Formats: sequence, C-alpha cells, structure tokens
Amino acid sequence: MHAPNTQPGSGSENSQSFWVLWEQWRIQAIRYGNQLKKRWWIVVLVLSLCLCGAAYYISQLPPSFVSSGRMMVAGQIRLNEATAYNEEFVNFFGTQLELMQSGEIRKRAEARTLALRPELKPERVKLEVGQLPRTSIFLIRVTGPSAAYSQAYLDACMDEYISTKREMRSQKSETTTAAIQDELVRIEKEMNLKDDEIHEFQKRNNLGFLREEGNSAGLYLTQLNRQLADLKTEHDLLKLLNVDQTLNRDPNQPGVEGLRKDSPLNSFGPLNEYQKAKQQLEIYKAEREDFSRYLKPKHPTMVALDDSISRTERILESFRNQSIEALQSRQESIRLQMQNLENVIREWDAKAIDLSRRIAEYERLKAGADRLKGQYDRLLSNLRSLDVTKNLDQEMISILERASTAVSTLPQLHIVLLKGLLLGIALSVGILFLIDKLDDRVSSFVEFRGHFPENVLSEIPHGEISETSSLLQRDDPRHALLESFSTLRSSLAFLPSDGPKPRILMVTSAAPSEGKTTVSANFAITLARAGNRVLLVDADLRRGRIQALFRSESQRLQGLSETLTQQVPWRSSVVPTDVENLHLLARGRPLAHPSEYLLGPTTDRLLSETSAEYDYVVIDSAPVLVGDDALSLAPKCDGLLFVVRFSQSSVRQCRRALDALRTRRVRLLGVVCNDVKASAAEYGYYYGYSENYHVRE
Repeated sequence: MHAPNTQPGSGSENSQSFWVLWEQWRIQAIRYGNQLKKRWWIVVLVLSLCLCGAAYYISQLPPSFVSSGRMMVAGQIRLNEATAYNEEFVNFFGTQLELMQSGEIRKRAEARTLALRPELKPERVKLEVGQLPRTSIFLIRVTGPSAAYSQAYLDACMDEYISTKREMRSQKSETTTAAIQDELVRIEKEMNLKDDEIHEFQKRNNLGFLREEGNSAGLYLTQLNRQLADLKTEHDLLKLLNVDQTLNRDPNQPGVEGLRKDSPLNSFGPLNEYQKAKQQLEIYKAEREDFSRYLKPKHPTMVALDDSISRTERILESFRNQSIEALQSRQESIRLQMQNLENVIREWDAKAIDLSRRIAEYERLKAGADRLKGQYDRLLSNLRSLDVTKNLDQEMISILERASTAVSTLPQLHIVLLKGLLLGIALSVGILFLIDKLDDRVSSFVEFRGHFPENVLSEIPHGEISETSSLLQRDDPRHALLESFSTLRSSLAFLPSDGPKPRILMVTSAAPSEGKTTVSANFAITLARAGNRVLLVDADLRRGRIQALFRSESQRLQGLSETLTQQVPWRSSVVPTDVENLHLLARGRPLAHPSEYLLGPTTDRLLSETSAEYDYVVIDSAPVLVGDDALSLAPKCDGLLFVVRFSQSSVRQCRRALDALRTRRVRLLGVVCNDVKASAAEYGYYYGYSENYHVRE
C-alpha cells in the first residue's frame, strides 16, 4: 500500500503522518507475522507446556463433591394488628449473605454434622452463597472431598442459620420484654407520686368551692368591669359635651345614667329648669314672630313679648351656669365611683387569679396522672401481646430445597484450563516479542529507512534468485529481477555528481551470506548487455566464488592473487564469459594476508590499466567486517555499492561497516536492498508489474 500524493500544508502533513504511522504498524504486524511463521513451534510448545501444567494441577487436586440447596428469606413478620417485626431491606440481603457464610454458622454446622452423623470425619469444605436476581431466594453450595459429608454439612448450615435467626429474634423479644417491664415499674412509681400530689392538693383546697367561687368571682368581675366601662364613658362624655349638647343627645342611645332622659339630672334640678326656660324662650320667640307679621314693634303685645323674652333669657343664663356646675359635680362624682370600682376590681382580680392558679395546678396534676396512666396501659398491652405471641412460629425463613445428593466435579476445570491457555498465549507472545526486539535484522523498507539515511539504488526482490539460477539469462522469465538490476544500472547512470562518472565500482556488504557476489555478477551482466565492456573482478581473496558462479573452472588457476603477487600479468588471467562484453578476473589462489597486496602499488596499476581498457570494472570484495580487505581496496575505487539483505543483515553490523568505510573516505554511491519481500516494500517496480505485462520476443 502506498501513501497518496498530498499537497504541502498542515492537512497534507497530518495525512502523511497518518500514512507513515499506518505503514509502520502494518510493517510491524507483518514482521510479527513472519516471526510467528518462522517460530510457530515456540507458540505450540509453550501452549502445550502450560496446558500440561494446568492438567497436572487438576490431576493433583483431591476429589471434590458439590451439594446445593435453596432457601427463601423474607424481611418482615406480623405479630398482631398493632405490632410488626421489620428488618431494613437496604442492607438486609447483604447481611444475610454474610451471616450464612460467617464463622459462627460454619462452626455450629460442623458440630451439628458430627452430632447427627458421628461416622463422618470432619473435612475442609467450601461454602458458597448467592442470591438469585430480583428474588429473596438464596442458592447455597458446599464443595468438599466427601459426598456424604458435603450433603450433611449443607443441611446443617441451613438448619443452623434458621436456629441462629430464631435465637436472635428470641433474644430480642426477651430484651424487649425486660425493657417494657422496667419502664412499667418506673411509670408506676411516677403515677403513685402524682396521686400523692393530687391527694395533698385536695386536702389543702376544697375543689368544689374553688370551682364555684372561681365562677362567681368571674361573673362579679364581669359586672364590675361593665359598670366601670359605663362610668368611663359617661365621664368622658361629660368632659367633651357642653350643656346644650348634653341636653340634645338622643336619650335612646346607650349611655350613662346621667345622660338618659330619666336621669336625676334631667328630672329635677338646674338642668331641668334650664331646659324648661329654654323651651319657654323658644315659645316667646315663636309668638313674637307670628305677631310681627301684622303688629308693629311698639304695639303693647309686642312690647310685652319682648319683655318676656328678655326676662326669660336672663333666667336661662342663670340656669345655664347652675347646670354647668351640676355637670361638673356629676363628673367628679363619677370619677370617685370609678376610682372605687377600680380598687374593688383589683381586689377581686387577685382573688380570681389565685383561684385560677389553684384550679390550673389541679388540672396539671390531673393531666400528668392521666398521661402516665395512658403510657402504663399501652406498655401493659404491648407486654401482653409479646407474652401471647412469643411462643408462636415467627419464622420468615423456609428451606425450599434440602441439600441435594453431592455429585463429583472437577473444581473449576474450565477456569483452570482457560488460565493455562491464556498464560501460554501471553508467554509465547512475550517470547516472540523478546526475540523480535533482540533480532535487529532489517525486515522491511520502512524499518530500513528508520536506520539508514543512505540513498537506495535498487531493491532485489525476494525469491527470484536460487543456487541453480542465480545469474540472469538472456531470455530470463524473472522480470522483476531483470527490472531491479536495470534500475540499479540507471540509478548509477543518472547519479548526480559534479565529477566524472564512476567506472570502477566495488560491491561489498557487512557480513557474509548477504548476496553481494550474486549482486556483483548480475550487475556486471546488466551493464554488459547494455553494450558496455565490463570486467568483473573477484577481489574476495579468501572465499571468492565468482568463478564457480559462472562455471568457468579453467585449467589455469591464475587470477587476481597471482596478478597481485606479480606472478602473471592481469591480462593473461582475464577470461571471457558466456555473456557478450563481459570478462572475468577470477580470484586465483587464496592469500594469507590479502590486504597487504591490495594496499600496494600493484593494485593501483591494475585498476588504472583495467579502467583504461573497460568501460566498467565491477569488483566483488570481501565483507567489510571479516577483515581489512574491503577497507583497503575501497578508497581506490570510484564508488562503492553496499548490499543489505533483508531478514539477514544486522542493523548494528551494517551501521558499523558503513561507519568504518566513511572513516576511509570511501565514496558511497548507495545501498542495494537485497531479498526484499513484496509485502515489505513501501514502493518500487515490483508492484507495477505482472506476468502478462512482459511479452517475449
């Protein structure tokens, strides 16, 4: 899979980052898959060992038998219509679970089992209690090494649980009874004290007389207060009204005695005379007004009437003054009466208050006695109810299913096997992960790019080269292999460089068996087929195998080693191959210390002469890390091709070899990735080709 082309910008950068991460994950998954394919036996072995261990563990377990039963537990029981025994449902079921599994129940159940079944021996059993969802039914299971003991123990557990609940309720009932009896004794003492206080009060006070006198005092105070209110009203009116207003007041209105028509002030005295004189004056004035219509003011009748009116006005003024004095006298009399009434009211009010206090004291004593009597009666009723119902069946618990016949079972067989399986998977994955971390061999192009920034010249596909067909043929059907070396050739042809085109090319690798010899030979063949005169030199003077690769077993054994030792000229050691324009300079006899000869001037002269006669000189050298041969020869070449074999080359070794070459100032043209799998390639020619694309001539 390839990352799509994206434009510069934050969005494209995010997209590229996503595809890079996706590719890394995919490559890592492929890497782990390859590890699993290569080392599947580790997974099988570890799983087998874990499952065998689980089976052995199960086989060592003692035999076990399981018996189960069911109980129904409710949370309320009614004793009578007024009393109910309740338990809080919020924590009720959890409490029952803990009680069923408590040490006390287990201890009592064990003792009960041994008492009922003395032939059984005590055993360690496992008690499990669970509640069915949304019910008050409990499922109880007992697992033990003996079937008879497990069943008997479960029955004993259920019975002892019921007995314990009965005892707890009975203890609670006895405690309640004792508490009620103590409270009855206390209340009875208080009742006796209250009765004594009432009797003592009745001795000091005549209750009937108190009530009668209290009522009389209340009525008398009411009358006195009414009289005082009337006098106050009369007194206030006398202060506000004048004589005329007093006389003109409506006599039918409720008021004080002195203002009513039948009052002594109105019946006789100055007020009466004043009122008569006022009426007579009005009569005279009315007569004069009548006579004035037809009589003159000087008429005797008119003069007599004027005299009478004048005389009556003088009398009226005299009576008026007398009436004012009479009203003031009356006002002072009313004030004295009010003062007297107030004194009487205060005296009787004190008597009434004392009477009320004594009556209230009696009522308080009576109410306290009645309250204690009511409490005493209620507690006595509750005590009788407890006495009646304490021997009745109050059980809220029933056994739905007695302990079943114990059946043999392997304890948690599936769980043990599942744990063994999971442990085996975890261990095998951990081992493979550890192996993968310790194995630093390059397995993908993305991984290669993470370790090597060098330029990649070509990718040699995996599976295209074998020992029987390692070299390219004229009509070779391995199109991907042909294209990979064509890519290598074109990469060198268009290699950006300011100097002359490299012609002496050295091919090497970090360690043996990384395919450098095959790459050298096929690269030389590819160059020769392009019309170039190519000399292929086997410079691996220790274990060179190009001569065997081309099947050029000549009778002459002269080669590069004889040339470097100046035994024969190099031209006499060069032999043609089956490939047109390709010549071979074999290794010759092995040398003990080849680096000494490669550093000498003979090598310089050889390279100079061969580059003058050939377009390209391809040198297959020894691996870098096996000796100093490649490091001695590489600086004398125009360029170096470094071969990295996927799934074979170590990152540490390749990095070390490249660093050593750079210290010798070697011109590294690029890296050739060998044995690249199609699933591990990030890009390349391999994806674009198929068998139908290439057509044979």
